[in-house]
Amino acid sequence: MELVPWKKNVPNDLWDAFDDLRSVMERSFGGFGLPDVTGLLDRTGSPAIDIIETSDEILVMADLPGVKKEDLELNLAGTLLTIKGSKKSEQNSDKRKIFRKETWVGSFARTIDLPANIDNEKVDAELKDGVLTVHISKKEEAKTKAISVRVN
Repeated sequence: MELVPWKKNVPNDLWDAFDDLRSVMERSFGGFGLPDVTGLLDRTGSPAIDIIETSDEILVMADLPGVKKEDLELNLAGTLLTIKGSKKSEQNSDKRKIFRKETWVGSFARTIDLPANIDNEKVDAELKDGVLTVHISKKEEAKTKAISVRVN
């Protein structure tokens, strides 16, 4: 028997905790193999989000294919950014019938805690090609500044 070092991983949100649980269960059952279908622990009801920090700003990017601008709502309160929206389902018609549906539909809400050095007054957002990008400037004192060093 081999001892495995314990490392404390704190999930970012409830869905991360479910993903961790699913990973442990999949490892426990070894090559059992789960079918490639949507299940309870899949993140189909909320968009995937990336948070990127540059020297001047924080970028929040959310994958929102099929979501329209008018179906989105963004709120920034302190350091909490909330992205709410909905994606409407395509309906069957005489000319088109849905054969297989794997994309998600419905309402979603994600709340992200951002660093304390953001400037709430300088926020801009754009939705382009199914990706929502939120630009949040950093406070002036938090921006990275280059300092030249003189060598004697």
